Formats: sequence, structure tokens, C-alpha cells
Amino acid sequence: MALHPQARRMLSELGEPTDPAEIDLVEQRRQAREAALAARSESVRIDHVDDLDADGVPVRLYRPRGGAPVALYVHGGGWVMHDLETHDAFCRYLASTTGWALLAVDYRRAPEHPYPAPLDDVVTAARWLRREASGHDVDASFLPGIGDSAGGNLVAGACVRDPTLLDFQLLLYPATDPRVELDPDDDNAALDAASMRWMWSAYAEGAFDHPEVAVLRAPEPGRLPPAMVVTAEHDALRDQGEAYVTRLAEAGVRATGWRAQGMVHSFWRQPHTFDSAQDLVVMAGAVLDAAATLNG
Repeated sequence: MALHPQARRMLSELGEPTDPAEIDLVEQRRQAREAALAARSESVRIDHVDDLDADGVPVRLYRPRGGAPVALYVHGGGWVMHDLETHDAFCRYLASTTGWALLAVDYRRAPEHPYPAPLDDVVTAARWLRREASGHDVDASFLPGIGDSAGGNLVAGACVRDPTLLDFQLLLYPATDPRVELDPDDDNAALDAASMRWMWSAYAEGAFDHPEVAVLRAPEPGRLPPAMVVTAEHDALRDQGEAYVTRLAEAGVRATGWRAQGMVHSFWRQPHTFDSAQDLVVMAGAVLDAAATLNG
């Protein structure tokens, strides 16, 4: 399928891909944070939002109602960008639409804090949530992990480290193997191969073959929790995300893949831009409900 008209419009607004060597990370992070804070007044209002400390890791709890089931949310941004504020509006929307509480993790970012620091923070937050959920009026008896892009890699990496840490993986266009050669035909302003190589190096230079990083090549995939992996048709990470689904399924893990036709990287967290994102959020809630039922 050709690019969806909404994707064409977004890419036109983004312009040409940026040379990663020219990125001023401090400035990029500041601008993204300020834009997110400025837009907060338009965010969905939900029952309870609270900034917490999860054994030293900053986290934010979104609770749409008391006693709601809870999922761990790990944001994307190539391990180098984004934080709680940039994903705040989307997490509110996701919690409100699905009825699932979210614990969003403000993990340390590369290149200042490369692997394993971001992954350590995700694992710490998940273990804290298992232990402390009832004290915050959420139910972690079935605990999924949700991650987009680099966040999907961190959720999957946490499961490789400890296959019992999470009960389900909901991964949105995840990065799964730094050694996969990306097709330049899939380059666009949402994500291109040069930027992806730079981000992998910022996160895990020297650790490209570690199974917590190259989750596609983890040695015991049959021990990993069930998964749903969403890919975007016009995305440099499409093939490695779908290869991850195949590897899990061949190892006997319940795994489902869904490709969003006409879509590009990052569409999931932009429901006000993409109709497909709105549909996917509703579907994600149904997938989590079904996974919890199957688990019970």
C-alpha cells in the first residue's frame, strides 16, 4: 500500500531526514519537553496521575479508576530522546481509552547512560510495580509491558534478562537487532537507517551481540512471555519486528504480528494525527484484556 494520506502529510511537515551527527541532544530534548508541556492543557483528564520513586527510578502512574489492571509503559526515542513529559498526553489517552493503568518509566538515556543503565531502570521499575501495586490501588497480578520503538527493545530486553518479569509483551515497531542491515528504500523523515545506526551505537556500542540488546537473537526465545508486535509498513524497523514475532512463534510462544498499512514509524503515539493510532489504541486495550483472561 502507498503511504496513507495522513502519513504523507506528516512526512511533508517533517521535511528531509536530519543528519544524526548534527543533532544537538540537549536542545532537541529541551524543545520536545517544552512542546509537550505547552500542549498539556489539551490532555485527557483521568482519575489519578502521580509521580513516584520506584527504588530510585522516576516513574509516573496513570490510574483511570481504582483497582484498574496496570501495565508497564516504556517510551521510545532511540534510547536518547523523550521522557515522561513527551509521552504524558499519550499515556493519559491510552489509560483513559483502554481502562488500563500505566506506570511510565523515566529511564536514564544514552549516550550519557548507555546499556545497561536504561534496561536496569526498566527492570527495577517492573519489580517495584509487582511489589507495590496494591498500595497504589492498581492490580499487577497480570503485568504486561508496553514499549514503542526503543522502548519496545527495552521491554523485550527486560524479558530476556528475566522471563518471569512481565506476563505479556505489547511492542510497537520495536528495534530488535542492531546488526540487521536496514533497507534504504524504507528511509523517510520519521526514521532513516543512518539515524538508527547512530542511536544503536549511542545505546549499546560494544554490546551489539548481547541478547538483552539483540533480542531477535536471544538464545532461548521459548522462555519469553507471549507477545503482540505491531509494525508499520513504511518503517525501517518493519522487517526486524516481524522477524521477532516469527522467532517467538517458531519457539512455541503465543505471538501475533500486525502490520499497519500505509503507516510510518511513531504513528502509534499520535492519535490526533492518525486514525490508525486511534484504532490501534482501542485494539491494544482489547489485546491486553484478552491476554489477561487467557493468563487467568
